[in-house]
Amino acid sequence: MLSRTKCRVWAYDFSVVDFGEQLEPTNRDRATFLQAGIAGKTNTTRSPPFYSISDLMDMNGHDYIDILKMDIEFAEFEAMQGLHDDFPMTAGELPIGQLMIEIHFFNGMTSSGYLDWWERLESRGLRPTWTEPNLLAITLNLGNKDPLLAEYTMVNVHDSKNIVFGGRL
Repeated sequence: MLSRTKCRVWAYDFSVVDFGEQLEPTNRDRATFLQAGIAGKTNTTRSPPFYSISDLMDMNGHDYIDILKMDIEFAEFEAMQGLHDDFPMTAGELPIGQLMIEIHFFNGMTSSGYLDWWERLESRGLRPTWTEPNLLAITLNLGNKDPLLAEYTMVNVHDSKNIVFGGRL
């Protein structure tokens, strides 16, 4: 993405200390990395620290994210709930244009709990445009061999800044 656009990327991962070798040196000035985790609520007493999405937006001076990509090992439910709470519907639209997320169906997640979470995303304008099952659990013979992971891309249809829906360029 950095090679094809003029975008900037902010990345967070608690399990590594920096970008990998895939980041071309010519794009380094547009890529920022922080060793930190993503959570529903910020906890800086952890090592490495964990931050809510809205606190990271504040730290970076952002009021909008064009593309939010998450693969945070089941913390996506808590992180998106925190974002929903930090940007309530009464405050206006969710400041996310597109969400790319890996969903983890384990740790006791029930179908009703998942449905509630999904409907909260929909209530904020997020609509699925693409999905791909991730069959890693089946391939590695994990658990009872049910598919436990799915990749989703969602577009925010309430996003007034998205050029697809007539917003800014």
